[in-house]
Amino acid sequence: MSSDNEHLVDWVENEHETSPKATGCLWRHEEYDGTRYPRCNYRKNAHDYSKDSERGIYNVPNMRSPERWVQVWVDRLLPSMQKAKTTTAKGRKVPLKNPDGSFVMTPMHNSTPASPDMGGWDVEKDGNFSTDKVPYWHNTHHVIACGEIVQVFSAEREQRLLVKSRWNINEMPNVIILPKQFAVARILKLPTHVPPNGKQNHSNYSKRLGTKLNDIKAKLVANGAKTGHELTDDNKDACRKELEKASLALRQFLLESGEKNPGINIDNLTFDSVNW
Repeated sequence: MSSDNEHLVDWVENEHETSPKATGCLWRHEEYDGTRYPRCNYRKNAHDYSKDSERGIYNVPNMRSPERWVQVWVDRLLPSMQKAKTTTAKGRKVPLKNPDGSFVMTPMHNSTPASPDMGGWDVEKDGNFSTDKVPYWHNTHHVIACGEIVQVFSAEREQRLLVKSRWNINEMPNVIILPKQFAVARILKLPTHVPPNGKQNHSNYSKRLGTKLNDIKAKLVANGAKTGHELTDDNKDACRKELEKASLALRQFLLESGEKNPGINIDNLTFDSVNW
């Protein structure tokens, strides 16, 4: 954060230290194996919820994605990102080429998804989802994203009030596991999150989300002409409830959208049918 927000940073750190199991939070910071701030461990929170409640989505085949559907797409599970192989010639690296002049490509990392056969993608399988490449390349998506929260609630005092309300951007229902590769998303009947062969953001999703957050803020703010349309101590708890409600509705919308249009990029979704 900027120097203008240093006092906020100190205050937030103190909140995390004094109430690590209850702290509110608006930022992404805790890794999967972190135990210091359990409410902020967004990847583990999403994984634990999926193990408890969403095996019927992620463990394939299932009623949502039957075996015949899975087998149609399993042969298309290829390395997600590739680069040209190189060789050294006259002291410098040059790309290798095929006889037809095209570059010889190699995966940039070990990103070929595991086979879904024999429970290879099961959420309860040891090691799965503890890193973002296992069992396939995925992201833990913040349904209400961190950037949009601090953009709409931009004043330091508003962010402080949201943290005080105990709303935490890193826990359910505000997090969801989404695949990055189209073939994986097709198999699971989920949306794709920032696919490697597309733009590396979800600016349209963020813009639509920002509109909804501004609507929430406008709904809550009383006497806006005097307060400058800012969050106050009087409505911070109502704001937390509205954000929780919006997260739940939007998360359900993502699941339903993936089932209706498997593999759709979240950036191509409109929010017209979200049951806010």
